[in-house]
Formats: sequence, C-alpha cells, structure tokens
Amino acid sequence: MTKTKLDRRLFMKGAGAASFMAGAATLPSTSSVAQGMGQMHMSMAYDLNEEFNRIGSGDFKWDAIRKAARPYDVPFPMGVADMDFRTLPHVTAALQKRLNHHNWGYEAAPADYKQNIVDWNKNRYGEDVDPSTILNCIGVLDGVTSALVTYCDPGDKVILHTPNYSSFFSVIPGSLCELAESDLILGDDGTYDFDYDDTERLLKEGAKAIILCNPQNPTGNCWTADQLRRLGDLANQYNALMIADEIHCDFVNKHSKYVPYASLGDEYAMNSVITKSASKSFNLAAHRTAYMYSSNKELMARIVKEGIHHRGLMHTMGTIACNAAYKHGATYMDDMQAYIDGNSHFLEKFCDENLKLIDFKVQEGTYLAWLDCRKLAKKLGTPEGDDRVGDMMKKFFIQKAGVNINPGENYGRTGAGFMRMNLGTTHRKLHSALNAIKSATDAL
Repeated sequence: MTKTKLDRRLFMKGAGAASFMAGAATLPSTSSVAQGMGQMHMSMAYDLNEEFNRIGSGDFKWDAIRKAARPYDVPFPMGVADMDFRTLPHVTAALQKRLNHHNWGYEAAPADYKQNIVDWNKNRYGEDVDPSTILNCIGVLDGVTSALVTYCDPGDKVILHTPNYSSFFSVIPGSLCELAESDLILGDDGTYDFDYDDTERLLKEGAKAIILCNPQNPTGNCWTADQLRRLGDLANQYNALMIADEIHCDFVNKHSKYVPYASLGDEYAMNSVITKSASKSFNLAAHRTAYMYSSNKELMARIVKEGIHHRGLMHTMGTIACNAAYKHGATYMDDMQAYIDGNSHFLEKFCDENLKLIDFKVQEGTYLAWLDCRKLAKKLGTPEGDDRVGDMMKKFFIQKAGVNINPGENYGRTGAGFMRMNLGTTHRKLHSALNAIKSATDAL
C-alpha cells in the first residue's frame, strides 16, 4: 500500500490545553463537503495512520474482548462499534480545561451547545433543527426508549427492519412493546431495500411505531429520499410514529448521500422523532451524551413529561466533549470519511482478490462492513451444540486468525451467514487482520 506522509503536529503528546487552543484558530472548523455527501479527499491535518495503543484503558473493544477470548490471542478486535483513532484534539483540550477547574457542582451544558448541534446539522445536511425542541438523553437508545414509552401502550407492536442494530432487540421489549420483525430484501447487487408490502401488513395488524436506522447498521445502507418517503407514507397512513436512529449519519462513503428523515417534508417531520449523537462520529461513547428532536412540539412536550430517559441535565464532561466536536470537528470528520472510505474499498478489493469464501460490497454509510460469509460457513460445516452459524464463524476467526467480528444473527433472523466487521481502525491493522484471515481460510 502507498504510504501518505501526514502532519502529526495536531496530535501533540503531552501538549497542554492552553497551548493547543492558542493555535487552534488556524485550523478550518467548517467543511466544504457537499451537504450529505461522502468526502473524497483528506486535509492531511490529522494523522489517522497513528497506531494508538488502547490496551489497558478498560474498554470493551480491546480489553474485555481479549480477556473473554483467552487462551486465544486477539490482536485484531473488530467487533465493538467504536474507533481506534486518537480523539479530535479540540475535544481533549476542552476537557482538560474543565478538569483544571477543581470543583464539580451542578452545571449546565455549554451555552452554545444546542446552537452548535443546530449548526452542524444545517451546515452538513441542510437540515433545520429547532433548538427549542432538542432534548437531552444519555444515549440514542435511551431517546428511542423515551419515544416508545411515550407514544405506545404496553403490548403495542414496533416494526424493526432487519438486519438491524442488535440493541433494538432489547430496547423494544424493555419499553413493554412487542417486536415486529420485517426482513429487508437483499438485491442481486448486494444492497438492501425495505419490504413495503410486509411493512404495510404489520401496520394493518396494529403496529404503532417503526424504528428506522439511517444509515443502516449493520448493512450500511444510506436510504434514498424515495425509499424514506415510501416508508414514511406508510407510517403516516397508519398513524405509526417513525423513530429514526441517525447516529451513523456522519459516516458516508464517497458517491453516497445521507438524507435526514426530517428533511423530507413537514408531514414526515411532524410524525417522527430523531435521535443523534456526536458519540459515534467522534468516538465519545464513554461520555454517554446524545440528543433527540422533532418538529412535533406537542409530542416532545409529552416526552418531557412521560419519557423515562429524558434528562434536563447531562454529564458535564459529555456535553463539553460533544460541543467541542461539533464546534471544531468538521475537517476531522471529512478526513475520517475519506479514511473509512479507503478502508472500505481496500476491503472490497482484498476480498475479491484473496478471500474466495467471503464476499463484500462497499457499504454506502457507517464504518461497519457486512461480510457475506455464507460460503465460509458451508465450508466449516455444522455448528456444535447450541451454537449458531455465526458463533461457529466467530470462534473460527478468533482461534485461527486472532480477529474478533460479530455474528450476523445478532442483528436479526436474516443475518445467518453474515458477519459484521468494524473498519474504524488504521489501514495497517485492517491489512494485517485480512492477511490473518487469508491464512486461516487458505488452510481449510
């Protein structure tokens, strides 16, 4: 692979917050990327090739997975959906500045916190978010829970188009609702679409809400405006609330586009609740900070009264971190898009040329790769005991290649034979992991 010389100055180890912030004004803080489109070029301002050592921090992705896999070594943990890159330096500087004030009484979010959320969505996606409707939640899942508890009665069906984010399978029953699973349709070109007829069937049977993942985790779809309108028309016709998880919206590969659901028109915006967070984009999951909003002020007022996971005040450091990210992170995000796009296309090429048992088509969005491993599963044979096909393949990848990726069944009944791989890592780690997989599959 061709190595690009990158400027490491902005990842100054040991640099103080004050000295960094003094020079930060020279960095571009707004993006020239077309609204909603994936970025194709890197600014070279950030060294995303840096091999940042996360071992020993106590995180799930590296420490917990490697401990659970013993006695097998896992040098390539690529399951948990967070990234291996050093955090945007503006975030670290803002946190360090607050840490230097040695008092931790009750504290509101930064004064410009909501305005920076508004500006981020407007500048990048042309979406107008009314700051008066923005509510805090400690995570996107908590925002979804609040919307479900407010809008649905116990026992109501909630439609989930699968494969879909695994945690929704617990959030729906946790909200005292019933899961109504609708299979996405896999096309010959490797992309998915909604089964609109099946969705309408479930709505006719009384489903009261649809959880939309946009972009879709784990399949990587960036749903088009036409797809979203067709789905939204069904929701509106049957008076079912659309709850959109758009946490992956900032990860769009080149030539693809993210369409905010609420931007489709008033009739769609009024019958929806949108949940987002800077945590996925800037790798801030540990800060437990997210937000939700809707053009339907009456519904949002109900969520304030009835939603069990809305919070007036949030984690102080979380809001500071997210605020700095939205305020200063546009160029960093553009670079991240281009880097993930490079990883995605490298993976596709590697599979085509070297992994005859694994198929992959570059995803439109997210930093997650949905690997078609059905030929590998067939080669491995029948799972032992109560293991699923994905469990069998997970053990194979860990024991024979030192790579941890997630079973497709975690994301729904149609996930059997697929595995989800996290591409939010360096080119070097990805290449090494793929070489290890190649050696393991070649030995079969």
